[in-house]
Amino acid sequence: ATDAANPRNYTDLYAGTKEQKGNINGHIIRFKETDDKTTAETFKWDIYLFGAEASMASNINLSGLTDNNDFSSPDGMWFDPRGVLWIETDDGAYTDVTNCMMLAALPGQIGDGGTATTSNGQQTITGAKVTDATLRRFLVGPKQCEITGIAMTPDYKAIFINVQHPGEDSPSYAKPESNWPATQKDPSNKTARPRSATVVITRKDGGVIAG
Repeated sequence: ATDAANPRNYTDLYAGTKEQKGNINGHIIRFKETDDKTTAETFKWDIYLFGAEASMASNINLSGLTDNNDFSSPDGMWFDPRGVLWIETDDGAYTDVTNCMMLAALPGQIGDGGTATTSNGQQTITGAKVTDATLRRFLVGPKQCEITGIAMTPDYKAIFINVQHPGEDSPSYAKPESNWPATQKDPSNKTARPRSATVVITRKDGGVIAG
C-alpha cells in the first residue's frame, strides 16, 4: 500500500524484458523540526527528490529530472561545509541504462514545492522541481559497482569517494564483467580482476570543485 510518504507504485521494464513494480527508483525525504530544535516532538516534511528515469511520465518523474540528473536508488548522502549535498547511489533498477553514480545538489528547503498526485492516484508533498543548476550528475562509476563514502579537503579542491564491488555479478573470476580499475590505464583490458578502490578527484585547472 502507498501513503503520502511512500506515494509511488509504478511499473518499469528492466532491459526491456524484466518487469519491475513498486517504488522502483526510490526517493529522499527531508524533515524540519519545529522551531529548529532537535528536542522537538513535531516536524514538517516533504519528499525532496524522487528518483526516476528522465523519460518517465511526469506523475512518476515528479522532480522533473532530465538526462543530466536522472538517477535511481539514493543510498548515501553528505553535506559539505558549504551546504552542497552529495548523493550517492546503490542501484539495480536503472543499471540497464547507466551505472551507479554521484550527484551534486543545492537542496533548497521544506516548503519550496507543493503537492502532487502520483500515477497511482496518491497525493503527496513534494519539493521544488530541480534544474540543471540545482542538481547535476557529478560522476558515474564502473559496471556493477556502488558509489560509497565521501570526504573533501578543506579547500574544496579534492574529493575522495569509494568504488565498491565493481563487477559483482560476474559469473566467475575467470569471466569478470568489469575490469576496473585496470581499464583506467588500458581501456582494452578484458581480463583484469575488478577491484574496489578509493578515487581522488581534482579539477584539471586545480580549482574548487562545485564552486
